[in-house]
Amino acid sequence: MSGLIGYIGALADDLSAVASKVAAASIDDITNQTAKSLSKTAGILVDDTATIPQYISATAAKRELPVIWKIAKKSLLNKALMIPVAILITYFAPWVMAPILVLGGSYLAYEGTESLGEKIGYLKAHESTHEHTIPDTQDLLAAEDATVASAVRTDGILSIEIIALTIASVASEPITTQIGVLVLIGLIATIGVYGVVGLIIKMDDVGFYLRDNYSNSRLLQFCAKALILGMPKVLKALGFIGMIAMLMVGGGILMHNLPFLHEVMYVGSSLPMILPELMEFFVVPVSIALMVGVVVILALSKIVRYN
Repeated sequence: MSGLIGYIGALADDLSAVASKVAAASIDDITNQTAKSLSKTAGILVDDTATIPQYISATAAKRELPVIWKIAKKSLLNKALMIPVAILITYFAPWVMAPILVLGGSYLAYEGTESLGEKIGYLKAHESTHEHTIPDTQDLLAAEDATVASAVRTDGILSIEIIALTIASVASEPITTQIGVLVLIGLIATIGVYGVVGLIIKMDDVGFYLRDNYSNSRLLQFCAKALILGMPKVLKALGFIGMIAMLMVGGGILMHNLPFLHEVMYVGSSLPMILPELMEFFVVPVSIALMVGVVVILALSKIVRYN
């Protein structure tokens, strides 16, 4: 009897050791695949980070962080709903992923091209619809809800692309790895993006605090001035960075998911130094995105004119 108990105890120890090794291997796989997926979704994360502050910049200072929190919660909920859908599509209708990616890439190409057209004065800039100038509290809340809804729509489209790119990169991995990577990417995308957005939006408030409370320190006064004056410049720079990120990511997605564009990736491969990489990751995808963006803009303008 004691021998049987000892055997069972040894077997339990062996099973525990095996389970620990499997768990450790799974964690390593999830970590490695998450790092790879992050490199593929980095452009969209930059775009998301650059886009969201523009929705919040007109919000009253004391409501900025609550509004960011509202958007972040809805963004997290969206990703939580998208993850099981993405996994089901991968298993039961994998052919759907490529059209989703192409549609998302086309949308990013359109947005980036439109943004460039507005910046160079070729297209008329959209009038801001996020101003909070209504004195009535109920109307202010309604305006705030409208701001959140607009930001969540944009975030939702970018989240679809993040989840689609992620699931495409781990489609051949075990289901546990897929779920782990998707959950981690979703958390990183939400916490990272909205944490940075919160820091950016509160830059000027930190500057005003330093200016008003540390008037004896020349260094802190310099920092305060830099933060206060830097806020508009940072938002402007983010708009430009976001535009470039949209074009690069949109063009890259189209280039990798449309078979007739695969050969374009090798344009400039015989060039010296870093020019092949510059062509592959910047010049070619941006050019493709601009061409697609122009086609979409012309098509939409004709549809609007026809209606």
